[in-house]
Amino acid sequence: MARKTRDDRITLAGVRIFPRIGTTPEERSNPQECELDLTIWGNFESAADTDSLDKSIDYCRVLEEVQEIAGAREYALVESLGYSISRTVLLKFPAKRVNVKLRKRPVVLLDQIEYIEIEVEEP
Repeated sequence: MARKTRDDRITLAGVRIFPRIGTTPEERSNPQECELDLTIWGNFESAADTDSLDKSIDYCRVLEEVQEIAGAREYALVESLGYSISRTVLLKFPAKRVNVKLRKRPVVLLDQIEYIEIEVEEP
């Protein structure tokens, strides 16, 4: 009998990052608080069976990587930052799929909306 493929996932919820982000130089002049949820799919059965971090995805390392990406450069669009995060996680960690939900509270719209959110998912 064929073994079922695993569809396990880890989610880092409510991650606070401080990128320089916005469509104008003024908006990018100071870091802005953004929040993201990052879900990573993989096979964690071996990690569970051995109770070994080296067979899983070290979410502390993922968090460090996300914070580094956020601070590495300026971003005009939240879409650019979201895709940078998802592609880097896929490249540097044993992930099958990644989903990023990224929220920003635009200063110019604070009195009109709670936040904007983009969601990107890559296999």
